Amino acid sequence: MAVKDIAFKCTKASAYYAIGGIRLYDKNDNIYPIKFSSKNGLTSNKFYIQGTDITGTVSTTNSYGTYYFVDSPFDTDKLIVTNYPSANYWLSSSVDTIKITFDKSVKISRIDFVPYCGNGSDRKQNAVEIIVTDESQNLLLQEKHITSTYVENQVYSALTPTLSSFKSVLLKSNDSIYSYESNNVKHVTKMTSNTTPSPLVTCASSIYSSSYPAWLAFNGTRTDVNNCWITSSSLLTDQWVQIDFKDKKRVNHIEVVGMGVNTTSSPKNFTVFGSNDGITFYPVLKINNQMNWGVFESRGFSFNHIVEYRYYRFHIHDNNGYATYSGVVDIVYSLNGSALMMLNNSSIKSFLNYGSTRLFNMNKPMGNMGYVLEGIITDNSEYIMMKKINKKPLSISFN
Repeated sequence: MAVKDIAFKCTKASAYYAIGGIRLYDKNDNIYPIKFSSKNGLTSNKFYIQGTDITGTVSTTNSYGTYYFVDSPFDTDKLIVTNYPSANYWLSSSVDTIKITFDKSVKISRIDFVPYCGNGSDRKQNAVEIIVTDESQNLLLQEKHITSTYVENQVYSALTPTLSSFKSVLLKSNDSIYSYESNNVKHVTKMTSNTTPSPLVTCASSIYSSSYPAWLAFNGTRTDVNNCWITSSSLLTDQWVQIDFKDKKRVNHIEVVGMGVNTTSSPKNFTVFGSNDGITFYPVLKINNQMNWGVFESRGFSFNHIVEYRYYRFHIHDNNGYATYSGVVDIVYSLNGSALMMLNNSSIKSFLNYGSTRLFNMNKPMGNMGYVLEGIITDNSEYIMMKKINKKPLSISFN
């Protein structure tokens, strides 16, 4: 099941809404190792899944006090269960929902959670409702667990039977079987200086001061007014910020986060340029009349073709009228495409591991083709849903 958002809605039995440890499992029943670079966020925090390029955010609108943190239930560095005086769970006196959101869809086969934490009877929940949606906000699961029979630190599970009950779809073309997946890749940078992490390098045509260098446009921070690249006060127009990936990256989408204060300093007209030598730059996207930016507003822009460059330069022609500087809070380059996986059989295992629960947009560029090699072949061709495909892959790989 390709999941984008999971919300946990609690129905309290006493004074507080609470949720203990939460663990998410992949298709092989392994726990996703969710880590937080900065611990103990009150209402939101960024995370990454160790060993992958997957990032995301956990969020709520209230956490009680300064020690029952929003990230605690999801942090796999902490135990899934807790006992006083440990406080590795989320607690709220006024908000009933806590949510996890991934930057791209993640396949999840099971969710474990603890509705009653070992820190007092006022942490009990009458029920926990789990609401799961995909990248298009389609409802994948809405499951309410009655937890009024209180067992301290009891672990509940969701999705285990639901995964196998969803209809899976494989594709067939010229007697070959394919799995079709949306393949959205964000080229996440998380810069901490103009040259770290290596081998990434950033630079700019100008900066307002040493407090607003180029790398702040690529550090992934989106809600801090001081985490932004700002141009020199004497150079408001035709200024740029650039990233060197060191190797070529396929890109057909850019996401731009506008300024947190003085929003009229956000870009109005801009061009994205690409280069492979750092000398000759080619325009790949030109956008005009981006007005009325909200505080930390994120806007996405897609190219109508895939480009592949080592250097990407974001060039601001002019801002929305602010007279002191221009700037952006964050820039992310992405590849939004699709992938074909060729299977050597139509076994039940193939359906469970590679079958799509729904068909994605088939008009996306077909980024690559992979081959799954299995030793045991079991034919179940009568269950295959057929659809003609005419896309050609850009690259080939083996799994």
